[in-house]
Amino acid sequence: MTALKADLVRLNARMRADHCFLDSADDCWCLADYVPGRATAGNRVNQLIGNLKCRPSIARIDARRRHYKREAIGEIARALRAAVSRSWVECATWIPIPTSRPAPDADYDDRLQRILRQAFGDYALDLRAVLHQRRATAADHASARRLSVTTLDQLLGLDRALLLSAPVRERVVLFDDVLTTGKHYKCCERCLRQALAQVPILGLFVARRVLHRRRRCPLPPLHAGSARTLTGR
Repeated sequence: MTALKADLVRLNARMRADHCFLDSADDCWCLADYVPGRATAGNRVNQLIGNLKCRPSIARIDARRRHYKREAIGEIARALRAAVSRSWVECATWIPIPTSRPAPDADYDDRLQRILRQAFGDYALDLRAVLHQRRATAADHASARRLSVTTLDQLLGLDRALLLSAPVRERVVLFDDVLTTGKHYKCCERCLRQALAQVPILGLFVARRVLHRRRRCPLPPLHAGSARTLTGR
């Protein structure tokens, strides 16, 4: 039995308060809630995300961890396929938000591409991994010192040739596993706006981090271009 919702949930104003870089123009969707700090044994979503994020260097040498990572990818792919219609998938260009380790790093992880291919591989899926980090960094969730917006802007690279190798579809979907502050989403949106001034961009996440109300702290939003409202799935 999956811990993920049967339908995508669109973030409203109350939900966006957990993600300090998002503002009212951002059109973001998710399948589940992720509660930081909760033991994975007692929270199925946290366990699923933990297995998904297992580092490739560990999965290569640990058959048990490799199995759990593969199972997590499959479970998420099945949930996505159930939640998103074929027409919605095929009207979009799908762009994974890059992980903190670019190829050919030993811990480069193509988990997002694998999820999308398993979910929609038999559809006319337009999947373009056009964004990358120019150098490896510690993952924000595993570091005491998170990347600043300025640093992340400088690290992000855009493969314009691949992006413009074919017409972009009606909308762009930035896909990631966990939405935390929204910083990576906003920086990726801004990077794409260099080449896509008018195309609607939205975010789709496996899970969003949920904060206790007392931990919410507003931050000046990083404006990265407008996102248009999705009118159907």
